[in-house]
Amino acid sequence: MYLMLFLYRKSLMIKIFICLEAALYLAFTAMDIYATGDGKWLKFAGIALCFVFSAFLSVKGGEKLVTAAIGLAMAADVFLLLLDKYYIAGVGLFFIVQILYFLRIYRANGRKGAWLVRLFLFTGSIALLLNLGCEFPLVLLVAAYLAFFVCNVMQASGSENKLFFAGLCVFLCCDICVGLHNMPTVLPEWLRRAADIGMWTFYLPSQVMLALSGKERDVY
Repeated sequence: MYLMLFLYRKSLMIKIFICLEAALYLAFTAMDIYATGDGKWLKFAGIALCFVFSAFLSVKGGEKLVTAAIGLAMAADVFLLLLDKYYIAGVGLFFIVQILYFLRIYRANGRKGAWLVRLFLFTGSIALLLNLGCEFPLVLLVAAYLAFFVCNVMQASGSENKLFFAGLCVFLCCDICVGLHNMPTVLPEWLRRAADIGMWTFYLPSQVMLALSGKERDVY
């Protein structure tokens, strides 16, 4: 994936960014697979680098909503990755991330919000999460997050910015792994282990693609 992005983009700064992200990605993925240490600071460094690079693109006329979204994702990772607590705050920040991506889509697609679809997904997610044993108030926040996220992916499927759509899709794969990670009692050990590794296997590439997708403003 990183090689494809490297070959696709011509800017030297972008090539340097992709090479640095690929190096961090390979390092912490190897640590996860072989259980040789805690790679959380390498993971956080990858997200922080995405934010810095996205901010650089914004200064050059790129999409500021993407920079804000990646910045909030980085803040959420402080709670969920580094501190491993304050989960409501972390999920709440990721929900705002999806609201920002929704605003990008809404602005570019003729102000179509797909509100009925979002409401249907919200109520369906509540039923599913309650059935899985989730409790209030977290269930409402996670349901709202899932509803916005899935609908954002659906609406972005028609985007001319294919990197933005791909980034959201890979991001969603990360969250599927997060969901599996949080159901350890119903999963076989091999699947739980795969989900644990899969979270960051998908997460950092998604943020790299989303950062690159903001190179040009007002094109979602």
